[in-house]
Amino acid sequence: MLAALLAALALVQWAGRDRADFGPGSRDAVEQAVTAAGLRICAATDVPPDRSGGSLDGRAYEVADACPGEAATVVVDRYASAGARDAAARRFESLVRPRSSGAVLTLDDATVLLHGTGDGAVRRRLTAALRDQGAR
Repeated sequence: MLAALLAALALVQWAGRDRADFGPGSRDAVEQAVTAAGLRICAATDVPPDRSGGSLDGRAYEVADACPGEAATVVVDRYASAGARDAAARRFESLVRPRSSGAVLTLDDATVLLHGTGDGAVRRRLTAALRDQGAR
């Protein structure tokens, strides 16, 4: 029984180990990452909060090399706490299997969902720039 408890605690620590530090500024950081990657925001649309998932608000971006062009969709949802953000990231991760169907990162107070559709090169460049901003 003790071994099972220790294994469960180790799993909980492992599951939460790779999340970004929590703080304000996620939208600015995402927009700075887009610029740093040499990309453009072709459209930005506010999305309603996911009350059941605990988000405060969200914004969807269409990002491409040039507008108009083949864009990648990026959805940024902000949360009031690190726990709510990380739980949402775990939920989103289960939705983007297999890995080629997208990526989920945490950055400041937000989850950043890069959909699997659209330009794969844009997603890769943006993912690298987001990681440079502190996303995990």
